[in-house]
Amino acid sequence: MNIKVKFFEDKFVEAIGAGIYEIYVQINSKEELLYVGESVFVLVRCATHLYEIIKGNGYLGFTKEMIENYNITLAFKLLISESDKKMRKAKEKEVIKDKHPRMQSGISDRVKSI
Repeated sequence: MNIKVKFFEDKFVEAIGAGIYEIYVQINSKEELLYVGESVFVLVRCATHLYEIIKGNGYLGFTKEMIENYNITLAFKLLISESDKKMRKAKEKEVIKDKHPRMQSGISDRVKSI
């Protein structure tokens, strides 16, 4: 894997807990939102996303060729910390509706078919 990964650079400790996160792909100077999710353990959940991506089977659109590209950066960002599950789910849906992540169907955190 040659892509660069930014893993909660400014909020690493906060990402240990519950919250809402975003996954971006950065190619050269352009950044695009791929996915919005929520978890009780954000750091662990995002490590699982990263594991699926590096397998190169097309998860979130990443092929084997893409993960070998030096010009791609994958950025995991904590949007908010929130321990209340009901609040997290509601905010997650709101963010998905507002930001239209590329790899989501628009229904909760469901990923689009590839």
